[in-house]
Amino acid sequence: MKLFMVGASPYARKVRAVGVTLGLTDGIEIVIANPHERPAELLRHNPLSKVPTLVADDGEAIVDSLSICEYLCSLVEGQTVLPVSPGPERRRILFRHDLAHGVMDCGVVRRVESLKAEEPDRMDWMARQVATIGRVLDWFEASDALHGPMTLDRLTLASALGFLDFRFPDDGWRNSRPRLSDWYAEAAKLPALAETEPFA
Repeated sequence: MKLFMVGASPYARKVRAVGVTLGLTDGIEIVIANPHERPAELLRHNPLSKVPTLVADDGEAIVDSLSICEYLCSLVEGQTVLPVSPGPERRRILFRHDLAHGVMDCGVVRRVESLKAEEPDRMDWMARQVATIGRVLDWFEASDALHGPMTLDRLTLASALGFLDFRFPDDGWRNSRPRLSDWYAEAAKLPALAETEPFA
């Protein structure tokens, strides 16, 4: 398999963290591909020129991070990252995954907007992203979602928090969130996170 990605992408980190957790890293070749440069090899597999993109061993491409994670889970019998069968636990994991994925989305939007000229409308848009991130992190702080094995939702949350640290190190998301801060400090030591830290 080939994984097209950039080192700073929280979406790619989520995929890589799932790969490490499932023991699949030896079978995944990492290809650094800047989607803004529209590299030919990436475009052959994904005309959207978006990363992460996974090319399976049969040559078929998977182009959404959740779809990639689900595909990787399908390769490992008895895995516990994401239940295969429909049911309450799968729904809970996907709900929490979507919240954490939303933190990634807001963080990426904020990063992109921060590179542009400061304008009132843009600053308001960025403030909305910051507020949304805060609400979601407060939800995790108050919930019981931090307890349990490293399922897809928790791997996604850890990847999102890592992105905030990487791009906005002075934000202080840990302030007033001691449970989330302590949880992330321990999660970051796990191979799935320690081996997939973001890089420029």
